[in-house]
Amino acid sequence: MNYQKDWQVKNLEAIKQRISWLHEQPDGVIFSQPSGIHFLTIKKIQFIIQLVLVEQVTLKMNWVQSILNLNIPTYLIFPYTQAMMLGLLWNSQPKKVYIAGFGGGSIAQVLHHYFPDVTIECTEVDTNILAIAQKFFGVELNQRLKVKIQDGREYLEQQNQQTKYDIIMIDVAFGNGYMSYNLATKEFYELCDRHLSKSGVIVVNTLKSNGFEAEYVKTIQAVFPSIYICHTSGKNTIIIGTRGNLINKAEIQEKAKFIQDYYQFSFPLVDRANDIKIIEELPGLNLENVSILQDNVSPGNYFDSWLF
Repeated sequence: MNYQKDWQVKNLEAIKQRISWLHEQPDGVIFSQPSGIHFLTIKKIQFIIQLVLVEQVTLKMNWVQSILNLNIPTYLIFPYTQAMMLGLLWNSQPKKVYIAGFGGGSIAQVLHHYFPDVTIECTEVDTNILAIAQKFFGVELNQRLKVKIQDGREYLEQQNQQTKYDIIMIDVAFGNGYMSYNLATKEFYELCDRHLSKSGVIVVNTLKSNGFEAEYVKTIQAVFPSIYICHTSGKNTIIIGTRGNLINKAEIQEKAKFIQDYYQFSFPLVDRANDIKIIEELPGLNLENVSILQDNVSPGNYFDSWLF
C-alpha cells in the first residue's frame, strides 16, 4: 500500500507540473484546430479545461468531449466517465486494460494513477486529439500507458490470441450520438470476449440520443450473459457485460464502497454504483422488438461516420 501511495503522490505532482502553465491562460478559447468536420477547441473556464468539438459550418459548441479540473486532475468530472470505472466491481485489480477511444485521456490517466501495476492500451482515430490530450490534459505516454492511432476493432483483431485484458472499455460515441457500427456488432463483442481474461468485464459507453439503446443492450447480451445498465445525468448509457452470474444490488454497493475506500478515489464511484440496473428493471427497453446488430446487415437509419 505504501508503494501505491508513494507512486500516487509523485504522479499527481508530475501531472500538475505538466498542466501548471494553463493556470496562467485567460478564460475563453485558448486553442482551436480543424479536424474532420470539426474544430478541436480548448476552452478554459476558471480552473476547468474543456475539449469542445465545434462544427465548422454551424459553429455549434454544444458537445464537450473531455474535461479536466486543473486543481484536481484525477477527478473524473463527467458522470459517464465515473460510471465507466464500474468495471472495477467485477475485476478490482486489473493488470491489463484496453480502451477504444482516447479523447482527452481522462479515464486512462485515472487508471494509470490509481493502479501502478496496470498496463493500459488505447486506440484513437484522430492524431490531433492525442496531441491535445498530451498538451492540455497532462497526459504522458509511457510503457504503462500506450496509445495507437488506429481503429479500435482493427487493433484488437491484430492482437495475438493469447493477449487477454481484464477490462475492455469502448468509449467511441460521436457527437451526433452514434458509435461506429463496426464497434457495435455481435461479431465485435465476440472478438472482445476472446480477448478478455477469465474474470474479464466489458464496459461500453453509448448515448441515448441515437435511439439504438435497446439494440446495443441486446447485442452485448448475445455475447455476455450478465448485463448491467447505468444511465447517467449526461444522457449516456453505460452497458457492462460479464460472463458470471448476476450479482445483487447489495453486493454491488458493498463492492463499490470497498473499492472507493481502498483506492480513495476523488470521484464518487459509490454514487454511480447506486445507478446500476439490470434489464428486468428497465421494461421500456423492449428488447423483443429489436434486432441484434451484426456485421453483414446494419439498420438503414444507422449513421456511421468517423467524421463525427
